[in-house]
Amino acid sequence: MLTEKESNNLILQSLPQCSKEVLKKLYEYYQLIEQENSKYNLTGFYNEKLLKEAIIESILIFLDIEKNICNLTNKSVLDIGSGAGFPILPYFIYKQDFSLTIYEPQSKRVNFLNLVKNELKLKNIDIQKVRAEDSNQIECFDFISARAVSELKNLLEISHHLLKINGIACFLKSNKYQQEIANSNFIVNKLNINLKTRILPIYFNIENVLIFHQKLIKTASGFPRKWSLIIKNNLKNN
Repeated sequence: MLTEKESNNLILQSLPQCSKEVLKKLYEYYQLIEQENSKYNLTGFYNEKLLKEAIIESILIFLDIEKNICNLTNKSVLDIGSGAGFPILPYFIYKQDFSLTIYEPQSKRVNFLNLVKNELKLKNIDIQKVRAEDSNQIECFDFISARAVSELKNLLEISHHLLKINGIACFLKSNKYQQEIANSNFIVNKLNINLKTRILPIYFNIENVLIFHQKLIKTASGFPRKWSLIIKNNLKNN
């Protein structure tokens, strides 16, 4: 496990404007992940890789999102399937000027996220044990994000009804994003979605791509479908 001094030095290399208070909270978050990882596999990241490629990189990604896609100040933000909290929770710790809701269906991860919330005394954050496609928070969110939860085609369908008109959904993908876009033709056409992409700089080792869209019309009747139908049908109906 990294020491607090080592953590602070690594964070300041990428985020020199980070305050002492935020540095302290990010280290506390890092410690909680390491402690939980010793009990079960919360995340595959450990030590310096955890700090750099999960925590710091998440913040850098959202700084780019705010600069180039959507200003989140005073917005209502949803992150789907956050797991240990990536990518939204590190950024929320860094910049708490929006309200955050997290959907996470796995009990252990919900418990961990609530632990982080309580230990770091985070406010304006709501953690729910729910699947996005089952949520009834219709058109409640200005911005929706997700990382490595499911294929793009699935994320588009399970999030669309939750997004306000003119809201933005933004999904973090890898270098296989073009195939995922191609696989999304069915749901893109059904929901009248215009996808855009933004290729991010390589901050450490991973090539990240943002795929995003702005919701312009209400979600079509019958969507989202049940999860069993989503994973069974939407690729073959391309």
